[in-house]
Amino acid sequence: MQRFPVRWAVITVIVLAIVGLGYWGVKAMVSEGEAKLVMATKPVTMGDIEVVVWGWGTLTAKEERDVVTSAEGVVKEVFFQAGDPVFKGQVLATIDPGTLSVSIRSLELEVEGERLKLARQFGVSPDQVENVDPASALILRSPATGTISGLALDAGSTAQGDVCKVVDDRRLVIKLQVPEFVYNALQVGTPAAFMPKRFEGQVPGAVTKIDSIPVKADQAYLYNVWVEIGNPGLLKVGDEGTVAFDAPGIDYQPAAKIAAFGSQETVSTSVSGKVKAVFVRDGQWVKEGEPILELEPGEALFQAMTLQLKFKEKLAELEDKKAMLSNLSVICPMDGVAYEQNITVGQSVSKGTRVTRVANFQEMNLMLRVDEIDVPKIQEGQEAQVMVWGREGQQSVPAVVSKIGASGDLRDGYSSFNITLSVQNPGFLRPGMGGEARIFVSKKEGVLLCPVEALYKEDNNWFVDLKTGENERTPVPVEVGAMNDMFAEIISGLTEGQEVVVGMTKDPNDPSMGGRPGMVIRKY
Repeated sequence: MQRFPVRWAVITVIVLAIVGLGYWGVKAMVSEGEAKLVMATKPVTMGDIEVVVWGWGTLTAKEERDVVTSAEGVVKEVFFQAGDPVFKGQVLATIDPGTLSVSIRSLELEVEGERLKLARQFGVSPDQVENVDPASALILRSPATGTISGLALDAGSTAQGDVCKVVDDRRLVIKLQVPEFVYNALQVGTPAAFMPKRFEGQVPGAVTKIDSIPVKADQAYLYNVWVEIGNPGLLKVGDEGTVAFDAPGIDYQPAAKIAAFGSQETVSTSVSGKVKAVFVRDGQWVKEGEPILELEPGEALFQAMTLQLKFKEKLAELEDKKAMLSNLSVICPMDGVAYEQNITVGQSVSKGTRVTRVANFQEMNLMLRVDEIDVPKIQEGQEAQVMVWGREGQQSVPAVVSKIGASGDLRDGYSSFNITLSVQNPGFLRPGMGGEARIFVSKKEGVLLCPVEALYKEDNNWFVDLKTGENERTPVPVEVGAMNDMFAEIISGLTEGQEVVVGMTKDPNDPSMGGRPGMVIRKY
Protein backbone atom coordinates (compact mmCIF):
# COMPACT_ATOMS: atom_id res chain seq x y z
CA MET A 1 0.00 0.00 0.00
CA GLN A 2 1.26 3.46 -0.89
CA ARG A 3 2.17 5.38 2.27
CA PHE A 4 0.89 8.84 3.18
CA PRO A 5 4.03 10.84 2.20
CA VAL A 6 3.97 9.47 -1.37
CA ARG A 7 0.26 10.13 -1.81
CA TRP A 8 0.64 13.64 -0.39
CA ALA A 9 3.50 14.39 -2.77
CA VAL A 10 1.32 13.46 -5.74
CA ILE A 11 -1.51 15.70 -4.50
CA THR A 12 0.93 18.58 -3.96
CA VAL A 13 2.23 18.28 -7.53
CA ILE A 14 -1.32 18.30 -8.87
CA VAL A 15 -2.26 21.41 -6.90
CA LEU A 16 0.87 23.28 -7.93
CA ALA A 17 0.32 22.39 -11.57
CA ILE A 18 -3.31 23.49 -11.45
CA VAL A 19 -2.52 26.83 -9.83
CA GLY A 20 0.71 27.59 -11.64
CA LEU A 21 0.29 26.42 -15.21
CA GLY A 22 -3.18 27.47 -16.30
CA TYR A 23 -4.53 28.00 -19.73
CA TRP A 24 -2.05 30.71 -20.75
CA GLY A 25 0.83 28.64 -19.41
CA VAL A 26 -0.09 25.80 -21.72
CA LYS A 27 -0.56 28.21 -24.62
CA ALA A 28 2.93 29.63 -24.05
CA MET A 29 4.48 26.16 -24.31
CA VAL A 30 3.23 25.57 -27.89
CA SER A 31 3.74 27.39 -31.15
CA GLU A 32 1.17 29.40 -32.99
CA GLY A 33 0.31 26.37 -35.08
CA GLU A 34 -2.63 25.20 -33.07
CA ALA A 35 -3.65 22.71 -35.76
CA LYS A 36 -0.54 20.72 -35.00
CA LEU A 37 -1.64 19.96 -31.41
CA VAL A 38 -3.34 16.73 -30.47
CA MET A 39 -5.47 17.14 -27.36
CA ALA A 40 -6.05 14.50 -24.68
CA THR A 41 -9.54 14.83 -23.19
CA LYS A 42 -11.81 13.27 -20.63
CA PRO A 43 -15.58 13.53 -20.32
CA VAL A 44 -17.59 15.37 -17.68
CA THR A 45 -19.63 12.72 -15.86
CA MET A 46 -22.25 12.30 -13.19
CA GLY A 47 -21.19 10.35 -10.11
CA ASP A 48 -20.27 10.38 -6.44
CA ILE A 49 -17.35 12.24 -4.84
CA GLU A 50 -15.81 11.69 -1.46
CA VAL A 51 -13.41 14.17 0.14
CA VAL A 52 -10.83 12.49 2.34
CA VAL A 53 -7.92 13.84 4.40
CA TRP A 54 -5.02 11.44 4.73
CA GLY A 55 -2.56 11.17 7.59
CA TRP A 56 -0.01 8.93 9.23
CA GLY A 57 0.65 8.46 12.94
CA THR A 58 1.53 6.17 15.83
CA LEU A 59 -0.95 4.53 18.19
CA THR A 60 -0.89 5.34 21.90
CA ALA A 61 -3.06 4.21 24.80
CA LYS A 62 -5.90 6.67 25.38
CA GLU A 63 -5.53 6.53 29.16
CA GLU A 64 -2.33 5.94 31.10
CA ARG A 65 -1.59 6.49 34.78
CA ASP A 66 1.44 6.19 36.99
CA VAL A 67 0.90 4.10 40.11
CA VAL A 68 2.91 5.41 43.09
CA THR A 69 3.28 4.53 46.75
CA SER A 70 1.29 6.54 49.30
CA ALA A 71 3.48 5.58 52.27
CA GLU A 72 7.13 5.23 53.16
CA GLY A 73 8.60 1.96 54.36
CA VAL A 74 9.85 -1.35 52.98
CA VAL A 75 8.12 -3.30 50.19
CA LYS A 76 6.55 -6.33 51.84
CA GLU A 77 4.76 -8.03 48.92
CA VAL A 78 4.40 -7.53 45.15
CA PHE A 79 1.42 -9.12 43.35
CA PHE A 80 2.06 -8.37 39.66
CA GLN A 81 4.66 -8.53 36.92
CA ALA A 82 5.33 -6.33 33.90
CA GLY A 83 2.82 -7.10 31.15
CA ASP A 84 0.13 -8.47 33.49
CA PRO A 85 -3.48 -7.33 33.05
CA VAL A 86 -4.57 -5.44 36.17
CA PHE A 87 -7.90 -4.15 37.41
CA LYS A 88 -9.23 -1.12 39.24
CA GLY A 89 -9.05 -1.66 43.01
CA GLN A 90 -6.54 -4.51 42.76
CA VAL A 91 -3.77 -4.55 45.40
CA LEU A 92 -0.49 -4.41 43.48
CA ALA A 93 1.87 -4.33 46.48
CA THR A 94 1.98 -3.82 50.25
CA ILE A 95 4.32 -1.68 52.37
CA ASP A 96 5.69 -2.44 55.85
CA PRO A 97 5.65 0.93 57.72
CA GLY A 98 8.65 0.04 59.91
CA THR A 99 9.26 2.86 62.43
CA LEU A 100 6.52 5.08 61.02
CA SER A 101 4.43 4.81 64.21
CA VAL A 102 7.35 5.95 66.36
CA SER A 103 8.00 8.83 63.96
CA ILE A 104 4.35 9.87 64.19
CA ARG A 105 4.37 9.88 68.00
CA SER A 106 7.55 11.95 68.12
CA LEU A 107 6.09 14.45 65.66
CA GLU A 108 2.82 14.64 67.66
CA LEU A 109 4.74 15.69 70.78
CA GLU A 110 6.70 18.25 68.78
CA VAL A 111 3.51 19.71 67.28
CA GLU A 112 1.71 19.96 70.61
CA GLY A 113 4.66 21.68 72.25
CA GLU A 114 4.82 24.18 69.40
CA ARG A 115 1.05 24.68 69.55
CA LEU A 116 1.15 25.64 73.25
CA LYS A 117 4.10 27.96 72.65
CA LEU A 118 2.36 29.78 69.80
CA ALA A 119 -0.95 29.91 71.68
CA ARG A 120 0.79 31.93 74.36
CA GLN A 121 2.55 34.12 71.78
CA PHE A 122 -0.66 34.84 69.87
CA GLY A 123 -2.78 35.15 72.99
CA VAL A 124 -5.37 32.56 71.88
CA SER A 125 -6.45 29.06 72.82
CA PRO A 126 -4.30 26.22 71.37
CA ASP A 127 -6.99 25.15 68.89
CA GLN A 128 -6.95 28.61 67.24
CA VAL A 129 -3.21 28.81 66.51
CA GLU A 130 -3.29 27.83 62.82
CA ASN A 131 -6.12 30.23 61.93
CA VAL A 132 -5.45 33.31 64.06
CA ASP A 133 -4.27 36.58 62.50
CA PRO A 134 -0.45 36.65 62.95
CA ALA A 135 -0.72 40.34 63.92
CA SER A 136 -2.09 39.22 67.29
CA ALA A 137 1.48 38.12 68.17
CA LEU A 138 2.49 41.80 68.27
CA ILE A 139 0.57 42.31 71.55
CA LEU A 140 2.06 40.52 74.57
CA ARG A 141 -0.58 39.60 77.14
CA SER A 142 -0.32 38.42 80.73
CA PRO A 143 -0.38 34.60 80.93
CA ALA A 144 -1.75 34.69 84.50
CA THR A 145 -3.18 36.91 87.20
CA GLY A 146 -0.55 38.48 89.43
CA THR A 147 1.99 41.24 89.85
CA ILE A 148 4.31 42.43 87.06
CA SER A 149 7.93 41.86 88.05
CA GLY A 150 11.13 42.81 86.23
CA LEU A 151 9.60 44.89 83.41
CA ALA A 152 12.24 47.35 82.20
CA LEU A 153 11.04 48.22 78.68
CA ASP A 154 9.50 51.38 77.31
CA ALA A 155 8.37 52.67 73.90
CA GLY A 156 11.19 52.64 71.35
CA SER A 157 13.28 49.96 73.06
CA THR A 158 13.77 46.50 71.56
CA ALA A 159 11.94 43.51 72.99
CA GLN A 160 13.15 39.96 72.54
CA GLY A 161 13.10 36.78 74.62
CA ASP A 162 11.99 37.17 78.27
CA VAL A 163 10.25 40.49 78.97
CA CYS A 164 9.09 40.18 82.61
CA LYS A 165 7.40 37.87 85.08
CA VAL A 166 3.86 37.73 86.44
CA VAL A 167 3.90 36.68 90.08
CA ASP A 168 0.76 35.55 91.94
CA ASP A 169 1.75 36.43 95.53
CA ARG A 170 -1.70 35.65 96.94
CA ARG A 171 -0.46 32.10 97.60
CA LEU A 172 2.88 30.95 99.00
CA VAL A 173 4.62 27.58 98.73
CA ILE A 174 6.57 25.90 101.53
CA LYS A 175 8.85 22.95 100.82
CA LEU A 176 10.02 20.72 103.68
CA GLN A 177 11.30 17.21 104.38
CA VAL A 178 9.54 14.83 106.82
CA PRO A 179 10.40 11.41 108.29
CA GLU A 180 8.66 8.25 107.21
CA PHE A 181 6.08 8.11 110.04
CA VAL A 182 4.86 11.60 109.04
CA TYR A 183 4.94 10.72 105.34
CA ASN A 184 2.70 7.71 106.03
CA ALA A 185 0.14 9.90 107.80
CA LEU A 186 -0.06 12.60 105.15
CA GLN A 187 -1.96 12.84 101.92
CA VAL A 188 -2.68 15.60 99.39
CA GLY A 189 -5.26 17.89 101.01
CA THR A 190 -4.18 17.27 104.63
CA PRO A 191 -4.72 20.57 106.52
CA ALA A 192 -1.57 22.38 107.68
CA ALA A 193 -0.62 25.69 109.29
CA PHE A 194 2.47 27.92 109.09
CA MET A 195 3.68 29.83 112.14
CA PRO A 196 6.11 32.59 110.99
CA LYS A 197 8.92 33.84 113.21
CA ARG A 198 8.36 37.48 112.38
CA PHE A 199 4.95 37.81 114.02
CA GLU A 200 2.49 35.97 116.22
CA GLY A 201 -0.24 33.78 114.78
CA GLN A 202 -0.57 31.08 112.16
CA VAL A 203 -1.54 31.00 108.50
CA PRO A 204 -3.76 28.08 107.34
CA GLY A 205 -2.88 25.96 104.30
CA ALA A 206 -2.84 22.37 103.00
CA VAL A 207 -0.53 19.71 101.60
CA THR A 208 -0.49 20.05 97.81
CA LYS A 209 2.22 17.57 96.78
CA ILE A 210 4.04 14.53 98.24
CA ASP A 211 7.10 12.89 96.65
CA SER A 212 7.04 9.12 97.16
CA ILE A 213 10.78 8.75 96.50
CA PRO A 214 12.79 9.16 99.72
CA VAL A 215 15.89 11.35 100.00
CA LYS A 216 18.85 10.12 102.03
CA ALA A 217 19.70 12.39 104.97
CA ASP A 218 22.43 12.11 107.62
CA GLN A 219 20.70 9.55 109.84
CA ALA A 220 17.53 8.53 107.95
CA TYR A 221 15.52 8.77 104.77
CA LEU A 222 13.21 11.78 104.45
CA TYR A 223 10.37 12.63 102.07
CA ASN A 224 9.74 15.92 100.27
CA VAL A 225 6.36 17.53 100.99
CA TRP A 226 4.89 20.78 99.65
CA VAL A 227 2.43 22.94 101.57
CA GLU A 228 0.57 25.90 100.10
CA ILE A 229 -0.72 28.73 102.29
CA GLY A 230 -2.57 31.98 101.73
CA ASN A 231 -0.71 35.27 101.98
CA PRO A 232 -2.29 37.68 104.46
CA GLY A 233 -0.14 40.44 102.97
CA LEU A 234 2.87 40.41 105.30
CA LEU A 235 4.67 37.27 104.19
CA LYS A 236 7.28 37.01 101.47
CA VAL A 237 9.57 34.44 99.90
CA GLY A 238 12.35 33.47 102.33
CA ASP A 239 10.37 33.96 105.56
CA GLU A 240 11.07 31.22 108.13
CA GLY A 241 8.82 29.48 110.65
CA THR A 242 7.36 26.10 111.56
CA VAL A 243 4.64 23.91 110.06
CA ALA A 244 2.01 21.92 111.93
CA PHE A 245 -0.03 19.14 110.29
CA ASP A 246 -3.64 18.37 111.28
CA ALA A 247 -3.33 14.57 110.99
CA PRO A 248 -4.36 11.89 113.53
CA GLY A 249 -1.54 10.90 115.88
CA ILE A 250 0.91 13.44 114.50
CA ASP A 251 2.54 15.87 116.89
CA TYR A 252 5.29 17.14 114.64
CA GLN A 253 6.24 20.74 113.88
CA PRO A 254 9.36 20.89 111.72
CA ALA A 255 11.14 24.12 110.79
CA ALA A 256 10.31 25.43 107.29
CA LYS A 257 10.93 28.31 104.89
CA ILE A 258 8.67 29.92 102.26
CA ALA A 259 10.22 28.75 98.98
CA ALA A 260 8.19 30.52 96.31
CA PHE A 261 5.04 32.31 95.39
CA GLY A 262 2.02 30.24 94.51
CA SER A 263 2.64 30.77 90.77
CA GLN A 264 5.15 32.63 88.67
CA GLU A 265 4.85 32.92 84.88
CA THR A 266 7.49 34.27 82.55
CA VAL A 267 6.32 36.64 79.84
CA SER A 268 8.42 36.12 76.70
CA THR A 269 8.14 36.82 72.99
CA SER A 270 9.07 34.50 70.12
CA VAL A 271 9.43 37.50 67.80
CA SER A 272 11.67 40.50 68.26
CA GLY A 273 11.11 44.12 67.39
CA LYS A 274 10.71 47.68 68.58
CA VAL A 275 8.23 48.39 71.34
CA LYS A 276 5.36 50.53 70.11
CA ALA A 277 3.61 50.96 73.46
CA VAL A 278 3.81 49.72 77.10
CA PHE A 279 0.48 49.33 78.92
CA VAL A 280 1.60 48.42 82.49
CA ARG A 281 4.39 49.31 84.93
CA ASP A 282 6.59 47.15 87.09
CA GLY A 283 4.83 46.06 90.28
CA GLN A 284 1.35 46.56 88.83
CA TRP A 285 -1.33 43.96 89.45
CA VAL A 286 -2.75 42.50 86.21
CA LYS A 287 -5.32 39.93 85.30
CA GLU A 288 -4.77 37.03 82.94
CA GLY A 289 -5.10 38.17 79.30
CA GLU A 290 -4.47 41.89 79.91
CA PRO A 291 -2.02 43.52 77.43
CA ILE A 292 1.48 44.26 78.66
CA LEU A 293 3.08 45.80 75.58
CA GLU A 294 2.73 46.07 71.79
CA LEU A 295 5.44 45.67 69.14
CA GLU A 296 5.67 47.68 65.97
CA PRO A 297 4.70 45.79 62.78
CA GLY A 298 7.28 45.05 60.11
CA GLU A 299 10.01 42.59 61.00
CA ALA A 300 8.08 41.37 64.04
CA LEU A 301 4.97 40.68 61.96
CA PHE A 302 7.05 38.86 59.33
CA GLN A 303 8.55 36.67 62.07
CA ALA A 304 5.07 35.89 63.42
CA MET A 305 3.83 34.91 59.96
CA THR A 306 6.87 32.67 59.51
CA LEU A 307 6.27 30.96 62.86
CA GLN A 308 2.64 30.27 61.97
CA LEU A 309 3.59 28.97 58.50
CA LYS A 310 6.22 26.61 59.92
CA PHE A 311 3.68 25.30 62.40
CA LYS A 312 1.19 24.64 59.60
CA GLU A 313 3.87 22.83 57.61
CA LYS A 314 4.70 20.67 60.64
CA LEU A 315 1.00 19.98 61.16
CA ALA A 316 0.62 18.98 57.49
CA GLU A 317 3.64 16.69 57.81
CA LEU A 318 2.00 14.98 60.79
CA GLU A 319 -1.30 14.52 58.94
CA ASP A 320 0.59 13.18 55.94
CA LYS A 321 2.39 10.58 58.04
CA LYS A 322 -0.87 9.56 59.73
CA ALA A 323 -2.45 9.12 56.29
CA MET A 324 0.41 6.79 55.34
CA LEU A 325 -0.71 4.27 57.96
CA SER A 326 -4.01 3.86 56.13
CA ASN A 327 -2.34 3.66 52.70
CA LEU A 328 0.08 0.76 53.10
CA SER A 329 -1.48 -1.05 50.13
CA VAL A 330 -0.69 0.09 46.58
CA ILE A 331 -4.04 0.09 44.76
CA CYS A 332 -4.47 -0.03 40.97
CA PRO A 333 -6.45 3.07 39.85
CA MET A 334 -7.90 1.62 36.60
CA ASP A 335 -8.30 -1.44 34.40
CA GLY A 336 -5.43 -1.99 32.00
CA VAL A 337 -2.01 -3.55 31.55
CA ALA A 338 1.00 -2.93 33.81
CA TYR A 339 3.82 -1.65 31.62
CA GLU A 340 6.64 -2.31 34.09
CA GLN A 341 7.54 -3.39 37.62
CA ASN A 342 9.73 -0.83 39.36
CA ILE A 343 9.77 -2.24 42.91
CA THR A 344 10.94 -5.49 44.52
CA VAL A 345 10.34 -7.13 47.90
CA GLY A 346 12.65 -5.69 50.56
CA GLN A 347 13.18 -2.39 48.74
CA SER A 348 12.95 0.80 50.81
CA VAL A 349 10.52 3.27 49.28
CA SER A 350 9.40 6.79 50.06
CA LYS A 351 6.00 8.32 49.44
CA GLY A 352 5.55 8.86 45.70
CA THR A 353 7.85 6.05 44.52
CA ARG A 354 6.70 4.92 41.06
CA VAL A 355 5.50 1.30 41.17
CA THR A 356 4.32 0.86 37.58
CA ARG A 357 2.46 2.57 34.74
CA VAL A 358 -0.97 1.20 33.81
CA ALA A 359 -2.36 1.70 30.31
CA ASN A 360 -5.87 1.03 29.03
CA PHE A 361 -5.60 -0.49 25.53
CA GLN A 362 -9.36 -0.77 24.97
CA GLU A 363 -9.40 2.71 23.51
CA MET A 364 -6.40 4.15 21.71
CA ASN A 365 -5.36 7.42 20.13
CA LEU A 366 -3.75 8.03 16.77
CA MET A 367 -2.24 11.50 16.39
CA LEU A 368 -1.78 12.79 12.85
CA ARG A 369 0.11 15.78 11.45
CA VAL A 370 -2.26 17.47 8.98
CA ASP A 371 -1.41 20.35 6.64
CA GLU A 372 -3.03 23.71 7.41
CA ILE A 373 -4.87 23.57 4.06
CA ASP A 374 -6.87 20.55 5.20
CA VAL A 375 -7.49 21.52 8.84
CA PRO A 376 -10.59 23.69 8.09
CA LYS A 377 -12.25 20.63 6.53
CA ILE A 378 -11.95 18.58 9.73
CA GLN A 379 -14.41 18.62 12.62
CA GLU A 380 -14.61 16.64 15.85
CA GLY A 381 -16.85 13.61 15.48
CA GLN A 382 -16.02 12.94 11.82
CA GLU A 383 -15.60 9.29 10.95
CA ALA A 384 -12.27 7.88 9.84
CA GLN A 385 -10.56 4.60 9.01
CA VAL A 386 -7.14 3.49 10.19
CA MET A 387 -5.13 0.94 8.20
CA VAL A 388 -2.88 -1.19 10.43
CA TRP A 389 -1.15 -4.54 10.23
CA GLY A 390 -3.01 -7.24 12.13
CA ARG A 391 -3.24 -11.02 12.31
CA GLU A 392 -4.66 -11.23 8.82
CA GLY A 393 -2.32 -8.70 7.26
CA GLN A 394 -3.38 -5.15 6.62
CA GLN A 395 -6.72 -4.39 8.29
CA SER A 396 -9.07 -1.42 8.47
CA VAL A 397 -10.18 -0.23 11.93
CA PRO A 398 -12.92 2.41 12.41
CA ALA A 399 -12.01 5.66 14.19
CA VAL A 400 -13.45 9.08 15.07
CA VAL A 401 -11.86 12.54 15.18
CA SER A 402 -11.66 13.36 18.90
CA LYS A 403 -9.45 16.46 19.05
CA ILE A 404 -8.12 19.18 16.76
CA GLY A 405 -4.93 20.99 17.76
CA ALA A 406 -5.47 24.59 18.85
CA SER A 407 -2.27 25.87 17.22
CA GLY A 408 -0.03 24.80 14.38
CA ASP A 409 3.64 23.95 14.15
CA LEU A 410 5.50 26.01 11.53
CA ARG A 411 8.26 24.15 9.70
CA ASP A 412 9.98 25.15 6.43
CA GLY A 413 7.34 27.80 5.84
CA TYR A 414 4.40 25.39 6.16
CA SER A 415 2.17 24.91 9.18
CA SER A 416 0.72 21.60 10.31
CA PHE A 417 -1.69 20.71 13.10
CA ASN A 418 -2.13 17.75 15.44
CA ILE A 419 -5.35 15.84 14.77
CA THR A 420 -6.21 13.07 17.24
CA LEU A 421 -8.34 10.07 16.28
CA SER A 422 -10.06 7.84 18.84
CA VAL A 423 -9.70 4.17 17.89
CA GLN A 424 -11.59 1.25 19.42
CA ASN A 425 -9.13 -1.63 19.85
CA PRO A 426 -10.40 -4.82 18.16
CA GLY A 427 -7.92 -6.73 20.31
CA PHE A 428 -4.63 -6.76 18.43
CA LEU A 429 -3.58 -3.10 18.58
CA ARG A 430 -0.63 -2.11 20.76
CA PRO A 431 1.00 1.24 21.57
CA GLY A 432 3.71 2.13 19.11
CA MET A 433 2.03 0.59 16.06
CA GLY A 434 1.88 2.85 13.00
CA GLY A 435 -1.31 3.49 11.10
CA GLU A 436 -2.45 5.30 7.96
CA ALA A 437 -5.70 7.17 8.47
CA ARG A 438 -8.42 8.47 6.18
CA ILE A 439 -10.72 11.12 7.61
CA PHE A 440 -14.01 11.27 5.70
CA VAL A 441 -14.67 14.98 5.33
CA SER A 442 -17.70 14.91 3.01
CA LYS A 443 -19.46 12.80 0.41
CA LYS A 444 -21.82 13.87 -2.36
CA GLU A 445 -23.82 11.57 -4.60
CA GLY A 446 -25.09 12.16 -8.15
CA VAL A 447 -23.16 15.35 -8.86
CA LEU A 448 -21.39 16.61 -11.99
CA LEU A 449 -17.72 15.59 -11.92
CA CYS A 450 -14.74 16.95 -13.81
CA PRO A 451 -11.23 15.38 -13.74
CA VAL A 452 -9.13 17.50 -11.42
CA GLU A 453 -6.23 17.71 -13.90
CA ALA A 454 -8.44 19.73 -16.28
CA LEU A 455 -8.81 22.62 -13.79
CA TYR A 456 -6.64 25.70 -13.57
CA LYS A 457 -6.94 29.13 -11.94
CA GLU A 458 -6.68 32.65 -13.31
CA ASP A 459 -7.33 35.75 -11.18
CA ASN A 460 -8.67 33.49 -8.46
CA ASN A 461 -11.28 32.00 -10.79
CA TRP A 462 -11.46 28.39 -11.94
CA PHE A 463 -11.33 27.49 -15.63
CA VAL A 464 -11.26 24.40 -17.85
CA ASP A 465 -10.35 24.08 -21.55
CA LEU A 466 -13.44 22.76 -23.28
CA LYS A 467 -12.83 20.89 -26.57
CA THR A 468 -14.82 22.72 -29.23
CA GLY A 469 -13.36 21.16 -32.39
CA GLU A 470 -10.91 18.56 -33.55
CA ASN A 471 -7.95 20.73 -32.58
CA GLU A 472 -9.81 23.59 -30.93
CA ARG A 473 -10.37 24.42 -27.27
CA THR A 474 -12.11 27.23 -25.48
CA PRO A 475 -11.48 28.36 -21.88
CA VAL A 476 -14.68 28.14 -19.83
CA PRO A 477 -15.12 29.54 -16.30
CA VAL A 478 -16.58 27.04 -13.83
CA GLU A 479 -17.81 27.07 -10.25
CA VAL A 480 -16.18 24.32 -8.21
CA GLY A 481 -17.56 22.56 -5.13
CA ALA A 482 -16.05 19.54 -3.38
CA MET A 483 -12.66 18.35 -4.64
CA ASN A 484 -10.38 15.41 -4.04
CA ASP A 485 -7.22 14.19 -5.78
CA MET A 486 -9.23 12.66 -8.67
CA PHE A 487 -12.33 14.76 -9.35
CA ALA A 488 -13.91 18.12 -8.65
CA GLU A 489 -17.61 18.81 -8.27
CA ILE A 490 -18.81 21.26 -10.95
CA ILE A 491 -21.64 23.44 -9.71
CA SER A 492 -21.97 25.48 -12.88
CA GLY A 493 -20.23 26.02 -16.25
CA LEU A 494 -20.31 22.48 -17.70
CA THR A 495 -22.79 19.78 -18.61
CA GLU A 496 -22.57 16.02 -18.58
CA GLY A 497 -20.77 14.52 -21.59
CA GLN A 498 -18.68 17.55 -22.50
CA GLU A 499 -15.00 16.82 -23.20
CA VAL A 500 -12.42 18.77 -21.22
CA VAL A 501 -8.74 18.97 -22.09
CA VAL A 502 -6.46 17.15 -19.65
CA GLY A 503 -3.28 17.25 -21.82
CA MET A 504 -1.84 17.98 -25.27
CA THR A 505 0.87 16.52 -27.55
CA LYS A 506 2.91 18.07 -30.38
CA ASP A 507 2.50 16.70 -33.92
CA PRO A 508 5.06 13.89 -34.16
CA ASN A 509 5.33 14.48 -37.96
CA ASP A 510 6.54 18.08 -37.55
CA PRO A 511 10.27 17.95 -36.61
CA SER A 512 10.39 21.72 -36.13
CA MET A 513 8.34 21.32 -32.94
CA GLY A 514 11.17 19.36 -31.37
CA GLY A 515 8.83 16.94 -29.64
CA ARG A 516 9.04 13.23 -29.13
CA PRO A 517 6.38 11.00 -30.65
CA GLY A 518 3.57 10.50 -28.23
CA MET A 519 4.84 13.06 -25.64
CA VAL A 520 1.97 14.38 -23.56
CA ILE A 521 2.07 17.77 -21.89
CA ARG A 522 -0.09 17.45 -18.75
CA LYS A 523 -1.03 19.95 -16.11
CA TYR A 524 0.35 17.90 -13.21
